[in-house]
Amino acid sequence: MTSLAEWAPTLVGGGLSLASAVCLIRIRVAARHARNAVADAVERHFNVLEAVREGVCIVDADLRVTHMNDEAERILDRTAEAGVGFPLENAADPIASALGPDIRAARGSGLPIERTYAFPSLLRWVEVRIMPAADETLISLRDISAQRVAESQLNANSHSLQLVENNVDAVLWTVGRDCRFSAVSGGALAELGLTSGTLIGRSCAALISEELIRDVLTGRHVRAQSVHGEHWLQHHVEPLADRDGEIIGATGVSINITELKRTQRELYDAAHSDRLTSLPNRFSLEQRLQDAVSAAHADDSRFALLFLDLDRFKAINDTLGHGAGDDVLREVALRLQKCMRGADFIARPGGDEFVILLSRIASITDVEFLSRRVIEALSAPIRLQERTVYVGVSVGAAVFPDHGRDAEALTAHADAAMYRAKAAGGGGLAIYDRSLQALDAERFALEADLREAVARDELELEYQPLIDLARNEIVGCEALLRWRHPIRGTISPDVFVPIAEASSSIVEIDRWVLREACAAAAKFREIAPKLSMSVNLSPRDLREDDLSGHVASALLQHGIPPHALVMEVTETAALDESALPALERLRELGVQIAMDDFGIGYSSLAHLKRLPVTTLKIDRTFIRDVTVDESDRAIVVSIVNIAKAFGLRVVAEGIETDEQAAFVRDLGCDDGQGFRLGRPQPPEDFARLLAGGQRPRLRLVERTA
Repeated sequence: MTSLAEWAPTLVGGGLSLASAVCLIRIRVAARHARNAVADAVERHFNVLEAVREGVCIVDADLRVTHMNDEAERILDRTAEAGVGFPLENAADPIASALGPDIRAARGSGLPIERTYAFPSLLRWVEVRIMPAADETLISLRDISAQRVAESQLNANSHSLQLVENNVDAVLWTVGRDCRFSAVSGGALAELGLTSGTLIGRSCAALISEELIRDVLTGRHVRAQSVHGEHWLQHHVEPLADRDGEIIGATGVSINITELKRTQRELYDAAHSDRLTSLPNRFSLEQRLQDAVSAAHADDSRFALLFLDLDRFKAINDTLGHGAGDDVLREVALRLQKCMRGADFIARPGGDEFVILLSRIASITDVEFLSRRVIEALSAPIRLQERTVYVGVSVGAAVFPDHGRDAEALTAHADAAMYRAKAAGGGGLAIYDRSLQALDAERFALEADLREAVARDELELEYQPLIDLARNEIVGCEALLRWRHPIRGTISPDVFVPIAEASSSIVEIDRWVLREACAAAAKFREIAPKLSMSVNLSPRDLREDDLSGHVASALLQHGIPPHALVMEVTETAALDESALPALERLRELGVQIAMDDFGIGYSSLAHLKRLPVTTLKIDRTFIRDVTVDESDRAIVVSIVNIAKAFGLRVVAEGIETDEQAAFVRDLGCDDGQGFRLGRPQPPEDFARLLAGGQRPRLRLVERTA
């Protein structure tokens, strides 16, 4: 700095007095000090502007930027070099361009303006405060985008949480270290009979065990289930910590999973229980039997497996309908349960079969005692609405370890014993023995051979005459199947037909019979043009969709008119509702339908009226004693009257005497069949019988009063 002594000579030499020079020097010094002070003030001012966290922008009267700090540069998206000295509205940023009108409004009114500029698509929100002065306007800018986004998210989360609390079957809660509720909310409170007001401050034991909470307070996350009255709750609990990481309580959600538990129970029951009777099903039986075998091996104990099969259920089901059959099964299940001991197990694997697992028996006497109770319980009549029915039961038993040491052997042996009980007439008990094992092996061998019998040409047909009783003439014949086994010889149909019906081989065999019978009928009708041919159908055939197609094809191939073919079905098979469509299609072809063994089933007039039958064949059991038994005679008369009322032809089966033939003829039977009228014979013998015009030499005696 220049001193006053240095300046003085110069000023005096310039013509100024010393006093004036001194004064001028003082002025210049003061001016310099003033400029320095102003510069310092401006610098301090700008340093303050840079130091504040808000964006600050100063514009002059022409809205040209005179200053902007670093935050303003960021918010307005322009540098000071690009902004200072230029109009604010030239900036590309939408905030900068939007400020102009508000600055002019503030300058016009002289009042500050505060406003939030929102650009949601850009996720930007800026709070602006415009403060006008004489020549300049200060603009304060505060970026609140992060705050607004956080508030928006918080609001959304709060709304979602409120939605969950109000609508989801759950309770949200917190507890302190004292295990008392400090906050409770949730949509499940009402269902649980609770309110947040009554829970806050109370022990958590009202909802969840204190022991579980104490476990969580050690730092563990816990999931658990509990029962609250009639409700099931699923708890998810975790520790609640403060900012320093110190555990101050626990927070959790308790979800009402009652419906889930109910659904799981229903699914379990569906997989393990029989829906009709609510008894355990086959799956449960297999599990229980395996457990019983394992336990018996472990403690060297004995138990019994009993197979039960209802004796007359199919007839009831076919006659009265499936609804009545279901009622019978439910009643049987109830009666069986009353027969059981506490530790016994009963299941319904399916159909009309039931299985009892008799635990820890001392001897066969225990099996016999329970079986007697079961047989007695099921021999009592069952009342179905306005009808009373009788079922009865056949019981087969196998004992561990006497008759098998694993589930498979016990099951097979109890089943074999049950079939022996049925073969003995039903209504009794059969206990497995070694002879049944031989019978099982024999049955399996026969079934295997039977499957090959058609291919090996071992099957044959014989033909039994059908006689017109009034004219004593042959009017038809019935094709009867025979099996000539190369080793076993001739096997009775009573032996192999049930085996065939129990397997799929019966359909193939019956179609072979149909083709062979139609071929024979073509030859027989060359001798006797009006002869009819009767062929038996199994219940399995009636469930085949293409039955009528095979019949039509056989008739066409051999030139047989449809009315010359009679398809015979048993009374029980004909009463099956599923058989009706097949019978109707056969009748539409023109084929005759005969109901075989009529009278031993449960036909009603209503059923008979609906069936497309043309002939009734009276079972031989009523013909055997018809000449001496008034009941049989009355039954035959009733059947004949019913048949005539429906326009049906009547055939009497099993005629073995002249007196029987005369009797049924006089009672109104049209045709007869039996050993007295003609035995089954090979096709060549039957052809000779027709060609010779032979008739049965009957002595048709007159009926006595």
